[in-house]
Amino acid sequence: MSKASQAQAGRARARQQRLVAARERRLLLDPDQAAHERRIDEAIVDVEIAWEQRAAAEEAVRTAEASAARAVERLAEERVSTAEVATLTGIDHTVLRRLRRQQSGDAAPDKAVDGSAATADESTGQPGGQAADGAAHDADGAMIGRVG
Repeated sequence: MSKASQAQAGRARARQQRLVAARERRLLLDPDQAAHERRIDEAIVDVEIAWEQRAAAEEAVRTAEASAARAVERLAEERVSTAEVATLTGIDHTVLRRLRRQQSGDAAPDKAVDGSAATADESTGQPGGQAADGAAHDADGAMIGRVG
């Protein structure tokens, strides 16, 4: 380090020390300001800690959903319908479908692999968007009429 660099570093340290001393003198003159700044610092730390806890909770949710998705897939392999799983677990049909897509890696919700609308009524599992009673349903499950 050259003499000029050392001198500049020394001036920077001296300036920093003076800034710290000036701040301390200012805070002695205004104790309310010190309390205000302390409350701000504490709140900032609380936000940082809460955000870290949030990140940990999000990771826990991802882990739990992956585990649930694997279990739902095992139920599907046992030929348990989505409706039965919903009844047995109390989990909504839409959540169960999302978990199935998550496990199978499908990109688009409620779409077939080729991008067309799903061809089965997911609430009944009947092919062609047709319920067991003969009612036809659109991709959202709304009844659109009777078939045959």
